[in-house]
Parts: sequence; C-alpha cells; structure tokens
Amino acid sequence: MTVKYFTDAHSAVGYVNLQNENLMGILHIFHLKSPTEQGVHNVLEQLACALLSRQLKPEYIYAILNPDLLAGIVIRELSTAFTSGKSIITDAKVIDLAPLYDKSTIKEKQDDLAELELIVDPFYQKMTMHFNAALHIRHEWGNIYRDRMHVDQAHQFQAQFITRLFETKIPPHSEGPRLLKRFSDTYTLDGACDFIPELTTGLKRYLIKGPPGSGKSTLIKAIANQAMTKGYDVDLYPSSFDPNTLNMVIVPELSFCLLNATEPDNQVPSFLTDEVVDTDAFIKTGTNQRCAFILEEIESKYTKQMTLALTAMKNAHTYKKALNDIYDDALMPEQFMIISDQLMDRLS
Repeated sequence: MTVKYFTDAHSAVGYVNLQNENLMGILHIFHLKSPTEQGVHNVLEQLACALLSRQLKPEYIYAILNPDLLAGIVIRELSTAFTSGKSIITDAKVIDLAPLYDKSTIKEKQDDLAELELIVDPFYQKMTMHFNAALHIRHEWGNIYRDRMHVDQAHQFQAQFITRLFETKIPPHSEGPRLLKRFSDTYTLDGACDFIPELTTGLKRYLIKGPPGSGKSTLIKAIANQAMTKGYDVDLYPSSFDPNTLNMVIVPELSFCLLNATEPDNQVPSFLTDEVVDTDAFIKTGTNQRCAFILEEIESKYTKQMTLALTAMKNAHTYKKALNDIYDDALMPEQFMIISDQLMDRLS
C-alpha cells in the first residue's frame, strides 16, 4: 500500500499545519527550503526513486496547492523525514535549495514577484473568511439534527459497535500506542481531492453516512480513543475544512478504518468488505419533511459561502501559480540529481 497524505490545510479556521503531529518519534528531520513546490518536488522525486531501489517504503506528503507535487517524504524504518513549507520543525536540519535556481533570472523579476506576493495574501484571507462563514452555517445546519436525535439509541449503538470492533485476539505491540495526525483531503482548482483510496486499500472500511450533527465525527473520535486506550496505534485524519472534526481514523494493527463518507468526500462502497454505517437512523422520523424549508434555506446559504470561498481560492491559486512560474523558469535541472545524491549521502 502506498501511503499518501497532506500535512497542512487552508481551512475554515485559517492555515493549519500538522507536521509535528505526523512526525512523532522521528529522530532525523531535514527541511528543504525552497521558494516553490516544484523545486522540492523535483528533488524528492529523485530521492524517492533511490529509496524504492533500496527496498525502502517511503510515505509521500503532497502540496495542498498542487496535489501532483511532492512536499515531503517520511521513511519510518530509518526514523527520517524530509519536509518543506513555511513551518520549520524545531531541531530540523535546514537544507537550502537556492542552488537549484538561477539567481540572475530571479533578480530580473524582483518587482513582479513583490507585486504578486501582495496580491495573493488578500485572496487567501477572503477564502478563509468565506470558509469560516460556511462553517458557522454548517453548525446551524447540524443543530437541527442534533436537537432531533435519539441520543440513547446513538450511545447504545456506539457501545455495541466498539465492542464489535475490538473483539479481537490480536494484541497491541509492546511499545505502547502511537498517535499520528495528518489530512487525507484538500480543496483544489478542480474541487475536493483526497487520498482515501490509497490510504484505505486492504482495510476493512466502515463508511459513515448521515446529515450534519448526526454524530459521525463523534463516533470516529470514540473509536480512536478506545483504540488508544487498548494500546493500538492510531492514524487520525481531521477534516481539512474543519480541523476540529474528524474525517477518518485508521487502526493499522487491526486493519480497519472508519471514514466520513458524506459531503465533501462523498465516498461510496468500493471494496467487497465495505460496510455502511448510517447515522441518519438516530434522527427522529420526519425531520427532513418538518424542517424542509429551513434546511433548504441553510443549504442555500452554505453553498453560497462555499462558492465564494472556492472562487477566492481559485484567484489566489492563479496568482500564486504566476509567482511560482517566475521561480520555476529559473530552475536548473542539472542540479536536481546532485542535491538528491547529497540527501542520500546524509541518509547513509
């Protein structure tokens, strides 16, 4: 299984970075300092090929602005990671990728770069503002269902479901539980993007479906807590839209995962062993009919704010791409292999 994910997000509460939470226990961290994702990607792509040729199994971290580009690599067998981005982890060894770029080309475009930098940030701020407005509307949406929920039924199901999942003779490893956090999804120019199929291949998947406020994230959190209590490793995936809620939990030692299969992910059963858990069953019958008018109004407001947020994001990405193109035109391809070889030497 190829492990792919993101460690940061432009969310409804602002920019969030989970690099520290994803690298718990990693001893050797190298931070690649670069003005663009392309330079980092080209170096990491060469490095990944070298690692695979040595039968190592790297995890791949991708850039949220362009999920086709590598932003980091983690080699847990070697307790080593290569990261990038604005946030530099304490004690990380910084590797400057400036030698990849032709200085004279960049110097000629300094005024254009400065102008684009000023244009980009306000669009990201506008995007966050509209995402945040959409989040508040979603909470209002969820309150309608929370107020009409059979709480006792939900609690009873949760207790029975936990018992079922942990009826196993597989003991946890002796080192104690390990908790990692990262994102499985992001928003791109083409809409929502996720690595859920790659992350969940070979696992027993429980797809949780239901309206906002019906207990999907609460159920995922309860399973994660139970796994940790019993000593199992846990991989947690918060929502990149609202990092205070959970989209997925994977318990690797027991080979199962629970994931939010509703908007924006809209996951559908894809494997023979997939099982749907419908939290709509805990909502009082007739809620959608009785609250049809207000639900329609809320959904309309939510869609409007999400559209405005995604429009601002597209504008930000457009200008960010123009900025990156200036740097990328200054890249010197002959340097990629040299730096990748230097990184392999550090690994050795």
